[in-house]
Amino acid sequence: MTHTSTYVAFASSDRLHQITDGYIQRMHGSSARAEPETIERIMAMFLDEALAAFMIKPAELSGLSPALMRVIVFTTDTITKASQVVIRSTAKKLNVAQNRDIAEYMDKVRYQLDGRWHICLPIDDAFAERARQGFELAIDGKRQQATPLMLDYFHRITDIALKWYFEDPLQLLRLGPILRKVADVGVGTTRKATHAMIDNVIPKLNDEQAKVTGEYTLSLFKEGPAHND
Repeated sequence: MTHTSTYVAFASSDRLHQITDGYIQRMHGSSARAEPETIERIMAMFLDEALAAFMIKPAELSGLSPALMRVIVFTTDTITKASQVVIRSTAKKLNVAQNRDIAEYMDKVRYQLDGRWHICLPIDDAFAERARQGFELAIDGKRQQATPLMLDYFHRITDIALKWYFEDPLQLLRLGPILRKVADVGVGTTRKATHAMIDNVIPKLNDEQAKVTGEYTLSLFKEGPAHND
């Protein structure tokens, strides 16, 4: 059991929070019913906001070259398409009990931090400290020393995010073999595209781009309630 109060988190839009909160509240009621359209809507908004927070915004702030921006855009498009297949195939097959499980999981990944609702990804203290060291090196202009630590962070956080946001909730749903295969292919495509993007982009950052990336990534580190993994 790992106790942590460190999260990688982004503030959700008011609209995403309102729709998600309404869904969670309805699933707590005795008259709950399956809501595939709501699940699709929530997941589409979540995906857009997560990709913006973790890929698009830092890329824009860093002033990446057109070639590297094309890599980012290609990766986000690939992830969106792969995820949409999984979400659409799965949502319409879920019964009320599974809808309630999904609602419970959605509630588990959100916290109110600094007066706003955030979508949160828990990380252990040792990983957080190693990441801070790497990004602080980048901020201090020591890009060559920082690059291996930055690569390690982005690769590891990708796998953690895929487990937390996709693999764990999909496991919770106990899908049949056909849907399980669809889900595995979608998650695998997302994993492969993201790791390839990291290996392509991070080593090519110049000193200023690495500095901005470090500053932005550390801004996503939040302290929150202790989490039991």
